[in-house]
Amino acid sequence: MAEVLLSNVQKQFGAVSVIKGVDLTINDGEFVVLVGPSGCGKSTLLRMIAGLEDISGGTISIGGKVVNALEPRERDIAMVFQSYALYPHMNVEKNMGFSMALRKAPEGEIKAAVGSAAGALELDPYLDRLPKALSGGQRQRVAMGRAIVRRPKVFLFDEPLSNLDAQLRVQMRTEVRKLHQTINATSVYVTHDQVEAMTMADRIVVLDKGRIAQVGSPLELYDRPANRFVAEFIGSPSMNFLTGSVRSGSFDARTSQGSVVIPLAGQADAANAVAGIRPEHLSPSETGIPGQVQVIENLGAETYVFVDAGTGRDLCWRLSGRPDVRIGQNITLGFDPEHVHLFDGASGARL
Repeated sequence: MAEVLLSNVQKQFGAVSVIKGVDLTINDGEFVVLVGPSGCGKSTLLRMIAGLEDISGGTISIGGKVVNALEPRERDIAMVFQSYALYPHMNVEKNMGFSMALRKAPEGEIKAAVGSAAGALELDPYLDRLPKALSGGQRQRVAMGRAIVRRPKVFLFDEPLSNLDAQLRVQMRTEVRKLHQTINATSVYVTHDQVEAMTMADRIVVLDKGRIAQVGSPLELYDRPANRFVAEFIGSPSMNFLTGSVRSGSFDARTSQGSVVIPLAGQADAANAVAGIRPEHLSPSETGIPGQVQVIENLGAETYVFVDAGTGRDLCWRLSGRPDVRIGQNITLGFDPEHVHLFDGASGARL
């Protein structure tokens, strides 16, 4: 296994700058997730590490060796794609051992490596089956097994679960994480799904328009986002936002119904500010932000209540169980000022 080091990495497609000077260290044995909206550059960055895209500037090192000029096969990496890319005429065992067979490894060595990977991925009963006889989740496990058999320094995953249905994605998230804990490999995983990022990563790299917006553990990003973009992207449902200003230690939130004053101890004045509150930190109160219930989403163990408070976008209140509220009901939502995140209204930076 190996450390992956990106230093001022850049990528241009003609006059368009896609990756704009990325600096990142991925530690040996770490599971790092690159996350961000479509077009932010996460897949391009992964393909540059793999050698499938040339870099326009900077350096990429794997295991202390600069790999800018090396072909993908020379970088000692294995990549798992969205599409399973299995050979349809080969059974599972042949698919998993194909790279070793190409290297003319001894038959016994191939069988041992495939057997070990199949055991880790619970594929033993399917070794004689063709891909067409497998479910989507089983095919993706075969694709991962093929990568494991290569015993590379670094595993790269390009949205490998995006073709699976919702229930299977949840199951496969657990499988990928268990696999990482078993083989302790350096892994870089790309996804647009921030729930995948939160549940799988040792560290998350949030990308925004070709730049790193923030790097940290899932809970670091959730509890203390560096800017409004990260605050809005990390967390499901998304954070609620109120526009206003900070004066004399209070936030004056502007709504279509007027203003609501929120006390904030020790906060410097700011004429243009945005306050963010997570949905789980809202609750009915005698004082706070008045509004009308628009939508109630009952999920069983928890409920999302969407309230029109005249803030431009409905506020989301998230709670355990089932609330005694109805659509059309007037309600006031309050919150602990300690749970408020403040951002600059112009730059989005945390205040």
